[in-house]
Amino acid sequence: MPSLSNPHLHFSFDPNSGRWTLYPRKQESPYLEDVRFAAAYSAQGRPAFWNGVLVDARAERSVQIDSAQGHLTLLKVRGGAPPVQKAAGSLRLDLEFALPDDRPFLLWRVTVGNLSAQPLALEAIDLAVVGPQPVRRGQGANPLQLLLGLGGGPEAPSGALRLHPSPGRLAFFSNGYQSWTFAGALHAGMRQPSSHFGPLGEPKRVNLRTPNVRGRGHFVGDMFGVMGDRDHRTGIVAGFISQREQFGHVAVVLNSLSPSLRMTAQCDGVTLSPGEERATDWAYLQFIALDDPDPLAEYVGAVARENNARVPAHTPVGWCSWYYYFDKVTEQDLTGNLEAVVKERERLPLDFVQLDDGYQAQVGDWFETNGKFPHGLTWLAQHIRERGHTPGLWLAPYIVRSDARLLREHPNWFLRATWGRLANAGYNWFRWCYGLDPTHPEVREHIRRLINTAVNEWGFPYLKLDFLYAAALPAKRHDATLTRAQAMRLALGDIREAAGPDTFLLGCGCPLGPAVGIVDGMRVGTDVAPDWEPQLFTPMLAPLLKSETDFVSTRNAIRNTIARAPLHRRWWLNDPDCLLVRDNDTRLTEAEVRSLATVIALSGGMFLLSDDMTRLSVVRRRSIAPLLPVLNVSARAADWVDGLMPDTLTLPLSGPAGEWLVAGIFNWDDAPRDRTLDLKTLGLASDGDYFVADFWEGAHSTLTVGQPLAFKALPPHSTHLVAIRRIRPGPLLVASSFHFSQGAEIGAWDACERELRFKIELGRVDDGELRLALPAAPQRVVVNGQALTARDVGGGVHSLQFNVPRAAEVEVNW
Repeated sequence: MPSLSNPHLHFSFDPNSGRWTLYPRKQESPYLEDVRFAAAYSAQGRPAFWNGVLVDARAERSVQIDSAQGHLTLLKVRGGAPPVQKAAGSLRLDLEFALPDDRPFLLWRVTVGNLSAQPLALEAIDLAVVGPQPVRRGQGANPLQLLLGLGGGPEAPSGALRLHPSPGRLAFFSNGYQSWTFAGALHAGMRQPSSHFGPLGEPKRVNLRTPNVRGRGHFVGDMFGVMGDRDHRTGIVAGFISQREQFGHVAVVLNSLSPSLRMTAQCDGVTLSPGEERATDWAYLQFIALDDPDPLAEYVGAVARENNARVPAHTPVGWCSWYYYFDKVTEQDLTGNLEAVVKERERLPLDFVQLDDGYQAQVGDWFETNGKFPHGLTWLAQHIRERGHTPGLWLAPYIVRSDARLLREHPNWFLRATWGRLANAGYNWFRWCYGLDPTHPEVREHIRRLINTAVNEWGFPYLKLDFLYAAALPAKRHDATLTRAQAMRLALGDIREAAGPDTFLLGCGCPLGPAVGIVDGMRVGTDVAPDWEPQLFTPMLAPLLKSETDFVSTRNAIRNTIARAPLHRRWWLNDPDCLLVRDNDTRLTEAEVRSLATVIALSGGMFLLSDDMTRLSVVRRRSIAPLLPVLNVSARAADWVDGLMPDTLTLPLSGPAGEWLVAGIFNWDDAPRDRTLDLKTLGLASDGDYFVADFWEGAHSTLTVGQPLAFKALPPHSTHLVAIRRIRPGPLLVASSFHFSQGAEIGAWDACERELRFKIELGRVDDGELRLALPAAPQRVVVNGQALTARDVGGGVHSLQFNVPRAAEVEVNW
């Protein structure tokens, strides 16, 4: 039996049955056994289903190859499928399995060839079917429905999947299709999140070819997912390392005794001509420990390598017009905020100023501005540059409102559904919207001209590209040979080519997989809002909207930001969406503002403000500056598979001032809640004493040996952002108000017997406080050559309050 092995995994394949098995080498807990393939297609209009049995299968000798994933051992199996019923010929199936020399994952893919004399319509390919599969009774056994878990009678037994010898509580981490789609952990008694909005919203939130599973414990994830045992902390990462050929999904049933897994490449019914071949993207499997410090590192790293991900060194920091002005924004609104940004840039160094929706003649009619922007976009971009900032522009290039002139003038440019109807892109801007066909030559030229104009004529080197999912709707395309994933990749490639390599492209409302390697930044959640939970029109609708996981709200934006943190600085720069701190025109409480600020800061991602900067109070301004500069590293949620909203984020840091932990401790409940955390839960040893500095409260305390970290009656939706340092001999930084990390701003730290010298490097002007634990009371304190008096706050800790003009040198003697 052909096999592959490395230090982590052992794989074997049975050519007679077409099934394969995967075991870990160093542990006995998880395995997949007798995994099979499947495919759904049609010939001459008749549906056909292949259940994975190979005809005349032949395994070739394994070979060594170099790839984007490093040095691999590759095993090829050539075989065939039974003849198509009532049609001449059959499929040829080439299977490829690859195991890296020293990485803990298996890769494999399928190439399908049409050996018949007639074209075949390829619907979907299952790359893995294991465990009992979900069945809906009372339906016919349509092969495509059966393949997608929607069909009638039971299928053949499909091997076994095990996470641990003893059954435990199972969870599934579901990754959503695009920026706005739910991402997070779901448990066996739950249902896959859905929406009340039906055709009004579904095209905007889900992959319409991914199964709409509704049973308890039946879940799907687009591109990848993680099945985990919450009791024994073992798991399986399953997914695809690219989506250049097809969109793919992972479907599971969380039955603790016999869980099931299905990995499917969506082929969209594209035609496979006689003699033609089509390959899937590489599928991926890995066994993981859920409590590893970075459990998804191998998977997201493999995706990054496969797609040559773009990760800019500099993280954009700026202001966006949308969340205060929305589409009512005027030229005067933007220039007024620009002046406020210029006035404050010594204390609040924002780089770019981005104009969002509201300037264009219509969504789809981009080459003209409306009457609110009399000077036009070229003038505006130049004005922003002259004031010392980078101009940014919002575009939604592939979606068109129903009343746009572009639709009237070029109806043949649009994606079409059944019977020639325009393909529904959802209801937005109080109108039905439609998607342009990215495979149409004239559309491609139109998009290239639009992007080239925005960058090179109007002068915007930063583009926020929204509603990109519209290019990948299920529909008839000008080029019928392309899958939706191939069309999406083509669309994004045209944008990058026209924009050039130096333009910063931010994807939004975008399917994730095809964008890796093309965009520089990606929105990872739904829109934030001046509301904690989804709101629409009237508060009476709030109870109905509370369960909407993809609808605009601060809660939903926060959840996805936490869930998709592992993608940051691997696939792109994560965009957690804008920080809203205002105390006018908002329904966010101060506690909710702090929670949003904390999650954005701990995400390490892009940093955008979206308040009216001309009206922002001094108090609220002071809550922004300490979040800069951006750290560029993401905190980890230790409880990432244990609930919808992980409530403990940890970020270990080190620098000249030593090692410490920054933690966000949250209460996502709608009522006050006590939180008590053992230090081991935070990854800290419990055999010492610690200083705990609470950033938002401006206070510190001491934890003695064995004492837990405890907070009483946290308000609803609130946070404590703390820095935790082990108490050691010698001078020690205890707390800082200059930066939320309470230590990353320290650029040098030189301590000797009776003296401490250190530097603060802020890159901005600020007034603040440092608290130092010193061996004795300070006799002399000097900041940038000026003497300073320290204040004793007890317990050997002393407070220094001073101004930092971008940087400061501090000397303390005792």
